[in-house]
Amino acid sequence: MTVTSIQLGPMDHLALPTTDPARGERFYCDVLGFHVVPRPSFSFEGRWLFHENAGVMLHLIHRADHQPKGEGMNTLNGHFAISCTDIDNAILMLKEHGIDFVEKKLPDYDYRQLFFRDPDGNLLELGEWPPRKA
Repeated sequence: MTVTSIQLGPMDHLALPTTDPARGERFYCDVLGFHVVPRPSFSFEGRWLFHENAGVMLHLIHRADHQPKGEGMNTLNGHFAISCTDIDNAILMLKEHGIDFVEKKLPDYDYRQLFFRDPDGNLLELGEWPPRKA
């Protein structure tokens, strides 16, 4: 039998650099509702965070030399996106936490998207997309 592609399962985690894992933890837990999960005793500092609804784990990896990209909120650059069920509430939360964001509408579909940065400059997107069909 010839396999035509690598057989994939669900996404497991995203690894993001951080100069301050505790600060990153507070951001992702307080603003986006992630929670800390146990992490192996690696030789470097970091945090593992999980969000049940998003179904993805974040690995915050300490990098003292990490320099955020100073390109504003260029939405064409690398970022990760999570579906958001109440984008109006998300806007209120971002404002409450003093987080700058850019709101866009997806062409042809009129879905709203919010782009913002975590404290280490990693670009995130929240979107109000409908469920995907297989």
